[in-house]
Amino acid sequence: MKYIILLGAFQAVVVFSIFIIDHKKRSSDNILSWFLILVFVHLGSGFALHTLFPNAEIHKQFYTFITLMYSPLLWIYAKHLSGRHLQAGQKNYYHFLPAMAGAVVYFTIAGYIIVHNGNTPAAIIYYNQVVGYTAMISFPLYGALSLREARRIPSFWQSEIWLVRFIATVFILITVLMLALVLNNHLPPASRFNIDQHLWGRIFTYISLLSICLAIGRVRILFLMDTETPLPLLDYTSPETDPAVASAAETADKETAAGIPQQPRKSLLPEEQQAAIACQLKQWMYEKTVYKDPELTLDKLAAAMEISRHHLSETLNQYIGQSFYQFINEYRIREVIKLIDEHRQRKDTPNILSLAFEAGFHSKSSFNQYFKKVTGNTPSAYMKSKNMMITMPAGAVKSSLT
Repeated sequence: MKYIILLGAFQAVVVFSIFIIDHKKRSSDNILSWFLILVFVHLGSGFALHTLFPNAEIHKQFYTFITLMYSPLLWIYAKHLSGRHLQAGQKNYYHFLPAMAGAVVYFTIAGYIIVHNGNTPAAIIYYNQVVGYTAMISFPLYGALSLREARRIPSFWQSEIWLVRFIATVFILITVLMLALVLNNHLPPASRFNIDQHLWGRIFTYISLLSICLAIGRVRILFLMDTETPLPLLDYTSPETDPAVASAAETADKETAAGIPQQPRKSLLPEEQQAAIACQLKQWMYEKTVYKDPELTLDKLAAAMEISRHHLSETLNQYIGQSFYQFINEYRIREVIKLIDEHRQRKDTPNILSLAFEAGFHSKSSFNQYFKKVTGNTPSAYMKSKNMMITMPAGAVKSSLT
């Protein structure tokens, strides 16, 4: 069984590494990262105990409190996807109180066992019963709540909806197995199945956690496939962009595309529909300035615009000719330039990094990189320049779009 545990812990690390090395994260991805961490700690500690103390009975007698954290975490993840997590606020943490209480008792019993050379206290029996029966309640309860919450998730998050339903179903199946084992234990000896219920219960749990890790990895890879676009920057500037800025952006685009062969891409949307989405997208940029949100992602923008993320991604890649982050960051650069020019008119010197954060950037390095690419100058050089100005009349933007 320890090899099943090792495989599950290894899989949790592999999937977690995908979240670490990639920068395209949504707020809901943090919940999945915590889920993977809990799985690794759960299985990793189990593997260590089986390796260091292969014959110890403590494996069968000591349940982990981490079990009580899985199902509430799934429910909060589903609420994050549906956009209803902000309604509860800090109250979401109340659902982890049973796990926190279990953690206190768990480490107290563990300390007793260490001090008394492996002897277990009588309280461990009551602890196991409380944790076991609490898990039998929380797994189907939060599983059912997650299934109901999945109905409120926008339909274009198909892979995420599938993940919520898959994990919820696994939790419910675990509960069914636990109930079957409990009922079997209360049957008369002549009618009882002669099985090691602790062994089979743990095997099923470990295989379930391994399956969940694989499912999370699948959803993450699908997300990266939807958002990762190797296409070079193509020319796109707003009607209000200063000619000097537009010329610099065009030069940067040509340098980026130099030497890269263009491959024809099959379009799923007609050009008229892509044009309509592109017009709507630019209108959202100018009128609602959604690019100022530092946590803006393709999924979040598609949900706000109430269109499919696949259609939005296709429009960006093929019709506009930019990846999502290239498109958004150019609007952020234009916003920074506008703020700089406003400060110039007032004859004061702004903090350029503060302006970058106000425009939606959350990284100094990415801001400097895109500023240089779009304007052809570093932020400090642009601040000293007197002949590079940009004006963006609000009325002109609205009239050009309508």
